Amino acid sequence: MTVLRDISFLWAMLHVIILFLLLFEPKYSWHTTLIAVFAGSAAIAAVNVAAMVRMGHGIIMSIAFFSCTVPTMLLNFVLSKYRDGRFFFLFCLTDTTCFWLLQITNFLDRLTGDTYVTMFISRLILFPTACFLFWRYLSRPYRTLQSGLNSRWWLFTAVGAVYYLLIMATSVPVGTPMPDTGGLIRIILVLILMPLTYLTIFHALWRQMQTYESGRREAEARQSAQVYALQVDAMRHQTQAIQASEAALMSLRHDMRHALNSAAALIQSGDTARALAFIQDFNQAVADTSTTRWCQNASLNAVLGFYLGPAQAEGIQVEARVDIPEAGLPVDALELSIVLANAIENAVNACRRQPPGQPRRLSLSAQVRPQLALEIANTFSGQISLGADGLPVTGEEGHGFGTRSIAAFAERHHAFLQCDAEGGIFRLRLLMGPEYQAHGGK
Repeated sequence: MTVLRDISFLWAMLHVIILFLLLFEPKYSWHTTLIAVFAGSAAIAAVNVAAMVRMGHGIIMSIAFFSCTVPTMLLNFVLSKYRDGRFFFLFCLTDTTCFWLLQITNFLDRLTGDTYVTMFISRLILFPTACFLFWRYLSRPYRTLQSGLNSRWWLFTAVGAVYYLLIMATSVPVGTPMPDTGGLIRIILVLILMPLTYLTIFHALWRQMQTYESGRREAEARQSAQVYALQVDAMRHQTQAIQASEAALMSLRHDMRHALNSAAALIQSGDTARALAFIQDFNQAVADTSTTRWCQNASLNAVLGFYLGPAQAEGIQVEARVDIPEAGLPVDALELSIVLANAIENAVNACRRQPPGQPRRLSLSAQVRPQLALEIANTFSGQISLGADGLPVTGEEGHGFGTRSIAAFAERHHAFLQCDAEGGIFRLRLLMGPEYQAHGGK
């Protein structure tokens, strides 16, 4: 009957691999991962079966940590996408679940005559049932937790590791006498507390995830409000500029007949030089009524006019080469408006802080062919320190939010963001395309 015992153990090892893979996020393709996992697991299983044949079935619970747990952990760590507390928590969860089921089925067999029949039948049923429950109720929410949370995992890993070691330490190998009443009560308490502890951990993780999601939704709502307010202000500014231009044109049309008559009189009197100067002045007056169109995209053009027009009026030298069409952007135009608004506002403010006599220049270039490329450069005075994340460090309260917003945009869309300050010129570059998204914005 020992064959039933050995088959049931191999059956359990197969299903602990399945349990692990149901929640696992691989670094490599699933094809490569599955080949590596099952090849490595087969080698580990062969070593453990050989140990059981040579030293008896009871030895497996004594050496399993070194002959099974550690090699499996190292193999899966190499294959894992997450190489932090998330991986070790998952490993503790699945291995603890496996040993918990092994211990339960072992006790059931001991209570029914120690024939291995109950062990074989119960493991044949319980391990597939555990896999189904993992797949049906845990797989999707757990993957969401893994991807959405990257903190507090080490604390829960420590709790899981303690229970894993407790189950290992309190296990009763096949062929050894049953413990006394006190020892049995301790084992039962450990077996009861293990699922309760993991349910508590998952509840805490899920609450943390809900808090995170709530904060993210609030941030998105604030960004939407910011976009709306920016667009309203920009459109209002553009409308006022157009209305002022139209009013000036109406006045010029009214004066045009008198201007032409005056120019004709000067020519007839032979004063061509004054007539030419008069016409040039009139042409300049007509040109002054026009509104600047910074780019073809209406939303972005309104934002550019809202910030660059007043900057020019303040004497800041503005150079803009913006080739952004109305359609075909890789991101939403309103979202890109926020990036431009934050970057230009920072640049204009830096120019405003220039001491008298120092150059105040701002240059902007943007295009979407073949990729979204944005560069803003401005003059500045003083020192600009860049932090470990490559962003400017400011100690002033209420400053730095615009740059962090741009950085969040870059991270969200896997774009390349770079800042540098050299020779009195600060530059911000943003590149976004398939090659950057494929490498996570690197």
